[in-house]
This record gives sequence, structure tokens and C-alpha cells, in this order.
Amino acid sequence: MTLTNFLAFITFVFYPCMPPRLLPAEYGFLDTVRHDDAQSVWMSGKYVNSLAAMPSMHFGYAFCIGCTLIYHSGVFRRTLERGEFRKSTFWKGFYLLLGVGYPAMILTTIVATANHYYLDACVATFYVVLSFFCNKIFYVFLPLEDWFLWLVGAEKPTPSTGERFRERGGRI
Repeated sequence: MTLTNFLAFITFVFYPCMPPRLLPAEYGFLDTVRHDDAQSVWMSGKYVNSLAAMPSMHFGYAFCIGCTLIYHSGVFRRTLERGEFRKSTFWKGFYLLLGVGYPAMILTTIVATANHYYLDACVATFYVVLSFFCNKIFYVFLPLEDWFLWLVGAEKPTPSTGERFRERGGRI
């Protein structure tokens, strides 16, 4: 998520893209934010970037959450790891449906309310996938983290999820 946000920020800075709702009325888009005085305090002020439509981080976050739900549904796994139990068909289907349905609902919402184009969602999807495959870049910061924790006299927190958690026997 950090790398995805960083890539999105770079795009916001160097390629500001106006959402379709801000186009003139003859294009047929309705500004749903300012239509019935629906804008919030977060949409006004001198530090608000109203041109931050590319990429759609609404869809980027939803896509990331959807991929996580699909992964945890277990539909792509053939074998179980030690200590893991098989999910029922209901829960597999539930997670799969939610993992596909949630990003689809967000995509429908952001396009129907004229906050984003389809291309904005495509770029967000690309950034999430790219960030997933480039996430190992942050391993270079592990020695710096170890040094900083040694400097302040703190210990690394015990992992509560993932591979390192299983290596410790699955106990906190």
C-alpha cells in the first residue's frame, strides 16, 4: 500500500487529471459533489487537490482488499499448510464473491458519480500489481530498522501473522 500511495502521489503531482464531474455541463456529467450542497469540509480549502483523479485510489484500495479476500478464500490453494483447516464451500464462495463484488461496486460507483474515468481505475490496478511485485524493495531498510531499534533500546515486535509467525510455532 505504501508503494502504491507513493506512485499515486507522483502521478497526482506530475499528471493532474480533472475528474469528469468538473467538465462543462454540455458533456453530460453531473457534479454529484456540489449538486445538492453535498460537499464536505474536506473538499474545500487551499490544500485540496481537486484534480487528483488519476489514478483512482478509491479503486486501488478496493482492488487490493478484493485481492486479499480472494487470496484468503482459498480457492486457488490445492494443499493446506500445517495446522491449517479447510474452509467450507460457503465461506470460500462468500470471500470470493466479496473479493470480486466489492471492487466491482466501487468501480461502478466512481464511474457513475463521474469522479473517475475507467482509465483511472486501470492505472490504479496497474500500480497495485506493480507494488505487489516490487514490495521486496523495502527489505533494504531492514538493517536501518535494526540499527534504529538498537539505538533507542527497543525490541522488534513479535510477528503475529505471516511466515515468521508460523516459524515461531504459531504462538504469540
